Amino acid sequence: MLLSMTGYGRSRLPINGKTYTVEVRALNSKGLDINVRLSNMFREREMDIRNLVSGLVIRGKVDILINNDPGEEQRSADLDPALISAYVQRLREAAGTILVSDEKLFELAAQMPNVAGQTQETLLPEQWSTVAKALQDACAELTVFRKQEGSNLQKDLELRTRNIEDTLLAVEQLDPERRDRSKDKLMQQLNSQFSDEQIDKNRFEQELIYYLEKMDITEEIIRLRSHCTYFLENITQEAIEKGKKLAFISQEMGREINTIGAKSYHAGMQKLVVDMKDELEKIKEQLNNVL
Repeated sequence: MLLSMTGYGRSRLPINGKTYTVEVRALNSKGLDINVRLSNMFREREMDIRNLVSGLVIRGKVDILINNDPGEEQRSADLDPALISAYVQRLREAAGTILVSDEKLFELAAQMPNVAGQTQETLLPEQWSTVAKALQDACAELTVFRKQEGSNLQKDLELRTRNIEDTLLAVEQLDPERRDRSKDKLMQQLNSQFSDEQIDKNRFEQELIYYLEKMDITEEIIRLRSHCTYFLENITQEAIEKGKKLAFISQEMGREINTIGAKSYHAGMQKLVVDMKDELEKIKEQLNNVL
């Protein structure tokens, strides 16, 4: 089964009476590129978080987020009573003889800078296992997502590879006609320029054999069919990372298709070659998202 590099996993992390959201998002990348965004409480454990996720995700551009649930930041805010009292006193002095109620002064003081601050919390060593479990759950959900996407990718890649095989069969069926047409065309050109007495039939046959050998595509057809079979075999292998290997095989498929196109000298065959190239380009686009 194939795995997609694109995926998303999410879990909940209850700790210190609060609930945090753990998210792991993955996109396409040639290697493993981890970006971490954490609440202050978890920053000391950033390397542990990176090491844990790198062992579970393997490849991709991965974003790890651990944030407060909505409303938790307000719950964790602390007021500074001494600062509020100082602000009230200064506001009362500024008001002078203007009658202002204590309630209004308190409301104004509460809006002043640095009155509300976030409680600084630390993650205790014994709490790391809870964080690790939440990360593992998010990565497990990410893997499920990748498998679902990979299944769709596999169906599409198999379909397009078989389309190439079917088109290659049509190319093979046109090959005898192409050879006969090339032979007749050369003969007509020769007859239009020389009389029968001037033509050396044996020499013509030798040159014709040489020409037909140069335009022969039998080896390319055999190799392309072999590459398609190998591609389909690798899709179903148990190995987790297959994207790069499949990309290498697709490059070899492209070489054979290009050679067939260069040797074809036949309008119908050229159209079939274009169809194979189109299918191969779609395969390459999909392989960019295969793990």
